[in-house]
Amino acid sequence: MKKNISIYGGGWVGAPLAFKLALADFEVKVSASQVHQQAKHPKVQTVDFRASDETTEGEWARLNQSAIQVWAIPPRRKKNSEEQYLRIVQAWVDGLDPQKVQKIIFLSSTSVYANVSAIVDETAEINENSLMAQAEAIVAASPVASVILRLAGLMGGDRFVAKYFSNKRNDGANCPVNYVHKDDVVNLIALTCEKIQSGIYNIVAPEHPTKQDVGMNDCEKRGMNSGYWDSSQPCLGGKIVSGDKIVEELCYDFKWPDPMEF
Repeated sequence: MKKNISIYGGGWVGAPLAFKLALADFEVKVSASQVHQQAKHPKVQTVDFRASDETTEGEWARLNQSAIQVWAIPPRRKKNSEEQYLRIVQAWVDGLDPQKVQKIIFLSSTSVYANVSAIVDETAEINENSLMAQAEAIVAASPVASVILRLAGLMGGDRFVAKYFSNKRNDGANCPVNYVHKDDVVNLIALTCEKIQSGIYNIVAPEHPTKQDVGMNDCEKRGMNSGYWDSSQPCLGGKIVSGDKIVEELCYDFKWPDPMEF
C-alpha cells in the first residue's frame, strides 16, 4: 500500500492523527485554515483548504490525489448546513479517482443508532434519515473501498465531562454513557489506515458507567459543582454501543477503557 494520505480537517482529531501517521512514515497532507501545532512534522504538509459548495476541482485536487483519504470534517451547526454538508461530501467522493485512491476512511457517529434499551453493534438498525447515515450512504456508494468509523462521544484534553454537566439540571442519570478518549480514537484511526481495507466499525470505550456516575465523579475530581441529578427516574432508551468488532480485528488494548478515568 502506498503510504501517502490526505486528512480533511486538521482540528481536534485530524491534527494529532496527522502527526501520528507521520511518525509511522506516512507522507501526510492535512487541510486546515490554521493547523494545530500537534500536526507539525517534516512529513506533514499543511494545505490551506476549506470545503464548501464553491470548492473548485483544482482546490479539491490539492488533497484528493493521495492513496488514502480520511474525512474528519464534522457538520456545521448552521441554517441549511445539513444539506450543504451532504453536497460537500458528495462532491468530495465524486472527485476521487479509483485508479489513484485505494480507500476512504470516513469519521461518522454512533448517533446513527436508534435510542433503544439494548446493546447495539454494527449490525443494528440505524436511523437512515439522520445526517450522518445519509453521509455514510454517499461514501459507501463510491467505487473506492470505504471504511466507516462510527465514533462515540469524544472526550479528552479540553473536552471533559464536568464541562457539560456542572451547574446544570441533567437528565438520564441512570443511562449508560458511550464515550471514547481522543487518544484511542487517534490510535484506532491510524491502525485502520494500515490494516483495514473496508467495513463499518464502532469506536467506543469498553466501559459504560452511568451518566450520573461519570458526571459527578469528574465534577468532584475537578472541584466543580456537580449539578442536579434525579436518580429516581429509570433510563429510557439507554443503548450501549459495542466496539468489540474493531478491538478484536486489531487486537487493540484501550489506553483509556473507562470514562471514569478520562
